[in-house]
Amino acid sequence: MTPTLLVAEAVSYRYPRQATPALEGVSLTLSRGEIVGLLGPNGSGKSTLISLLNGLRAPQAGAVRFVGDPPATVAWVPQETAFYPQLTCRENLEFFVSMLPLSSEERAARVDQVITACVLGEFLNKQARHCSGGVRRRLNIAIGLLQRPDVLLLDEPTVGVDPQTRLFLLDQVGQIARQGAAIVYATHYMEEAMAVCNQILILDHGRVVASGDLATLLKGTSESGPFANLEALFMHNTQRSLRD
Repeated sequence: MTPTLLVAEAVSYRYPRQATPALEGVSLTLSRGEIVGLLGPNGSGKSTLISLLNGLRAPQAGAVRFVGDPPATVAWVPQETAFYPQLTCRENLEFFVSMLPLSSEERAARVDQVITACVLGEFLNKQARHCSGGVRRRLNIAIGLLQRPDVLLLDEPTVGVDPQTRLFLLDQVGQIARQGAAIVYATHYMEEAMAVCNQILILDHGRVVASGDLATLLKGTSESGPFANLEALFMHNTQRSLRD
């Protein structure tokens, strides 16, 4: 049985002065090796759920539990690049690894590992602000990988990159999962979710409208389906485009 790393149990959250909750009764279980595609129209609650999973917000109802001994570690790679543009790629990596409780030898080893994994070697002495969009995305992910997280939260990791970089990043996501991490992959690109995700969670108006194994969801039920692709499944459950 695949070890469970993180469990969200019927979590709800309402922002101040909002008439309706951003999330209501959402549950999710993350296990090693799983890649969960987090889909939903704009305003569906995806970003709020990620903020609950990474601890930036606390659920107002329900609970988020980190499983294991020691408990699972979580890293978040936000949609907006989260590094210092005036620093070089190496300086960014060395700064962020310095915040981890590791020996100097282990910090150096972690930096070398993510440089190799994200193919950053030729850009190490280049200021991040002068790197291409694809290199900045790779640096963003490399920073998240420094702590060797059990759970990796990726929020629109391929926005604004060229097709070659997109394929590279999708391959990296698969490798990270095969190494034992659980991944939440929030995206607006159906083809990416189809390519890398084995589990799907679709949100709409803060509620789960579909969740489970991708292949099973596409088969549909006696009342609806089968669905030709993930977009057809999405449209059936939300009645609107993912990019609305």
